[in-house]
Amino acid sequence: MAASHWLGDPPADRERLAAWALSRVAATAAEDVHVDAVVDIVHAARDARTDLGGRFGGCEVGEPDAGQAEERRRFRLDGISPRRLREEDCDEPWAALFDPARLVRGIATVRNVRRGREWVELVLTPHAAFAAPADAWLPPGACDLVVRVDTATGFLLSATVVDEQGPLVTGRISGLAIRDTSPSPADAGRVLARMARTLVEPARLTADVRIETDTHTDLSTTPVPSVRSWTVSCGTETLTVTGDYAPDRTSPAAARLAELLAPARIVSHLAHVEATSPASITATVRPLRSFPLSAWAPDESLTCRFTVDRTTGVLLYAEATEGDHTLFRHVVTSLGP
Repeated sequence: MAASHWLGDPPADRERLAAWALSRVAATAAEDVHVDAVVDIVHAARDARTDLGGRFGGCEVGEPDAGQAEERRRFRLDGISPRRLREEDCDEPWAALFDPARLVRGIATVRNVRRGREWVELVLTPHAAFAAPADAWLPPGACDLVVRVDTATGFLLSATVVDEQGPLVTGRISGLAIRDTSPSPADAGRVLARMARTLVEPARLTADVRIETDTHTDLSTTPVPSVRSWTVSCGTETLTVTGDYAPDRTSPAAARLAELLAPARIVSHLAHVEATSPASITATVRPLRSFPLSAWAPDESLTCRFTVDRTTGVLLYAEATEGDHTLFRHVVTSLGP
């Protein structure tokens, strides 16, 4: 399905190709298209069941197991809408293939990137802290998720979950036919793409942040290894924050500063996204976003507004409101290397 896209053609350089692929996946969170397709999902035969901390498990330690034969399922889908999938946070096993932006939240690394004529293949490893235990395709106990991203639509033409024994579950799209599409929301897509690239782009930055509204005051944080970190001044307090923060050991206030620096994972929590300027978006929050939590999109009742620095990917402005009430608002007043 070769087609032009505002991202341009996938680059030949592998490092840039990884960022391009993340950008294409993230942009789907602002796009909508109605398609017909057939999806085949194959569960490999195993002598014993496998528990990956998600729905592929279910066998308790020591439980007798007579083995599991290969299982194949086929889904014929008519008029699938990625926007509808986002707004309902559909948990059907095929949903992530048409709504791949939800996977960004659980990615630890991107490697072995290569391009074909109409796809980009990459190997994703799940993040131990951010990959959701109930994720069908990127559970924390998996070794890898191998995906092929369709360059035209951003859908996953194929996805294979790999554990220590090899391929475990494979999903493939075939017979993809576009019924209709909305005009490409380039500005909204560009903001999401810029946010997503911070997952793989290293940066060491300093910033002054004005916290105009925040219900929390504890800014203590525990640094963890990260490709992104910054030294932040908030009033009279200065602290070092890493983009790959530890969610179970980081206060909500510090987590919001971390997500200003590296906003990639926020993309997975957004439902309906619209551009308000070439660098700004407003977005609703997906339902059921309880884990892994985003510090800026923790509840579906909120509306989020973000402005991104197109050079670094940092959020220069972030706001979360509930009706007329502002819960959080941060403004980056200075930014430097």
